[in-house]
Amino acid sequence: MAHVLMPRLGVSVTEGTVSAWLKQVGDPVEVGEPICEVATDKVDTEIESTVAGVLTEQLYAVDEVVEVGAPLATVAAADEATAAPAPAAPEPTAPEPTPSIVPDPAGFGDSPDTGPYPEPPAPELGPRPEGADDQYAVVMPRLGVSVTEGTVSAWLKQVGDPVELGEPICEVATDKVDTEIESTVAGVLAEQRHAEGEVVLVGEPLALVTPDGALPSAAPAAPAPPASEPTAAPAAGAAPTAQPAPQRAAQPSATAGPTVPGRPAELRPAPFDHTAAVDRLLATVARAGRPVAAPSARRLAAELGVDLALVPGTGGGGHVTRADVQRAAEQPAAAPVVAATPSAAPAPAAPAAPVPETTGHPVGPDGLPIGYEDVPYDAVPTSRIRRVTAEHMTRSRRTAAHMTTEVDVDLGLLTDVRARLNAHRATQGRGKLSFLPFVARATCAALLEHPDLNATFETERLLRWGEINLGIAVDTPRGLMVPVLRGAERMTVETLGEGITDLAARLRDGKPGPDDFRAGTFTISNPGSVGAVSAPAIINQPQVAILGMPTIQRRPWVVRLADGQETIAIRPILRLALTFDHRALDGADATRCLVDIGRRLETWDVDDYR
Repeated sequence: MAHVLMPRLGVSVTEGTVSAWLKQVGDPVEVGEPICEVATDKVDTEIESTVAGVLTEQLYAVDEVVEVGAPLATVAAADEATAAPAPAAPEPTAPEPTPSIVPDPAGFGDSPDTGPYPEPPAPELGPRPEGADDQYAVVMPRLGVSVTEGTVSAWLKQVGDPVELGEPICEVATDKVDTEIESTVAGVLAEQRHAEGEVVLVGEPLALVTPDGALPSAAPAAPAPPASEPTAAPAAGAAPTAQPAPQRAAQPSATAGPTVPGRPAELRPAPFDHTAAVDRLLATVARAGRPVAAPSARRLAAELGVDLALVPGTGGGGHVTRADVQRAAEQPAAAPVVAATPSAAPAPAAPAAPVPETTGHPVGPDGLPIGYEDVPYDAVPTSRIRRVTAEHMTRSRRTAAHMTTEVDVDLGLLTDVRARLNAHRATQGRGKLSFLPFVARATCAALLEHPDLNATFETERLLRWGEINLGIAVDTPRGLMVPVLRGAERMTVETLGEGITDLAARLRDGKPGPDDFRAGTFTISNPGSVGAVSAPAIINQPQVAILGMPTIQRRPWVVRLADGQETIAIRPILRLALTFDHRALDGADATRCLVDIGRRLETWDVDDYR
């Protein structure tokens, strides 16, 4: 059996309240499947199971408070759940050797391989034989549903430094978020398991923090249980070759074997050997003939057209990192050497200069564009967020059939509605609302009537999402980020405004939460905040549409008067741009949705936005 723990849902989050149980006792559970909902002061989110099996116990009721790191539920493997005897009696409170409660150890866990098993020790007691370092390990947490690994960006604590519980020890970068990893143990940093730039899988130890800073010594190997004695001594002169077999069968294996119902599982007799595990993995990959590389490095190699088999790896265990791929792409290809002999045929013309996909232009031997060799320049390294954004945008352009439709919207009425609402908020000491939450509120209402735009396209099917998780593109000092407001269709214009302001502030302060970027279903981009007059955008995969909101311009506009006459007036005009995936829907459908957004902005009064 294993516990599903309450994860840390933010740097300052220390506890959460169980909102609802999505799985009941006895329900089957898969890895990554939500089992309950938890609410904190930062976010409401679903907690996913880290174990596959059957839910056997809910350790907290709805509305109870759970501290970070505390067990939420118990999940047993399917064979454990089915093999457990139904009429199991409760454990005795006193050590009374009552035969009706404690089974006869003589036949406990009999196996043809190991023989009679000794009396089982009390479960969960005493030191674990698989290594004392487990209790001191700070592991790589799950920083998002689709995040399976992260790259160590920087170590904030060095070996020998004191570490407090909850104190950041390193920075980790993923494709979703850059964040600080906090220690789950108090003491002294004894070991950094991964160097800066190395990739760490979720759940793998990042560091060891021990009470005195010393590495825990390996637990001595447990003595092999004695083999069952033969009923008769072997005859003199008999070959002794058959005797080691039962001894080997009785020795604990380096890896846990299958669990026999009614018998404790065999565990490793020594601490986890990370180097040996890496060597075994590399040997397996080598036999398969596949280069060892991080997923992000494989994606970059595909982008740049780099053959991973030719790239020397500098990461842990010799695996290829993104930096290795980048260096390989920047190195010019070696030109073939042709011997200059009189009788030799004329050498073929030199091949054209390579055109890397990262630049889109021919480059010379020094890596500069052809013809720019004498132009002064500064080489500015790109940030990780810039590289991730570049990869994501390029992939989106290759994946989706982008098409943009635009409509002009007269915001005369909305300008008055916003002024009245902000005047009311000022009497309550609350801040002003920009135009963005009003556009967001009208967009959510239109998406409920046009669900094909709140979807994901998968060729054989279109996934229409049951809630609108609204992504808001935010310009931060570190680059473009798109946090997500979950369940935006249930929010008022004021709730949307406050949510957008809070998300943007946390991003600009460098304190995003692990779920702030998860599960977006539709995005709004707001380049009008920096003065753009047109706003076609690139779709944020795996979504099928994005709404661009440029600046509001005062333009001459034909206005129809109450008596039906027309005149020209200066009006605040917003040109909304809806970019959509033409694979998922047609232009007419997308335009109908955009027109519905504009109609709401032109006709809604204050109460309609609430």
